[in-house]
Parts: sequence; structure tokens; C-alpha cells
Amino acid sequence: MFNVDGDRLLLTHYCDAGNRPRMVGKVSPDGKTVEFEFLDVSGSTQYGHMQHVVFNFIDSDHHTELWEFAMADGKKEGGLLDLRRTK
Repeated sequence: MFNVDGDRLLLTHYCDAGNRPRMVGKVSPDGKTVEFEFLDVSGSTQYGHMQHVVFNFIDSDHHTELWEFAMADGKKEGGLLDLRRTK
């Protein structure tokens, strides 16, 4: 879920890990990339939490999302989604 809070762009991730991390976004000068950094989290972090994501808008039919999850032991894992509109 995205929302504007004053002069900040916020993302709240409603996670299967049972928590809701919030991240603050910054838009690149060309407007094609939005990078979100961890702000805070509600709920248990027993299983870890999402802490970083980058959205890259390639064109009106294609974008990528690079997600990073912080495990409870401090290790990080993630994945890249490459999403394309079908016609």
C-alpha cells in the first residue's frame, strides 16, 4: 500500500510474516525508479521483515521490483520480480 504523508511517499507491506513494515520512498531524478528504505515495523519480527525495495519503471507495460527481506538472525535474502502487462 502506497500513501503520501506530508512530503514523504510511504509504502506499507502487509506481510505473510505477520507484520507491517513501513518504508520511505525516494524518486530518481528521471522518475523511472523509486527506492524505499525501512522506516519502522508494526507486529512481530520473529520471522524477519521486508526492509528495502526498488521499483524500476521500464515503460508503461513493464516494471521490475527488487525486494530485500531481513531474517530474524540478521541475514538478508531477496528476489527480483520482472512484471509485464499482457495484451
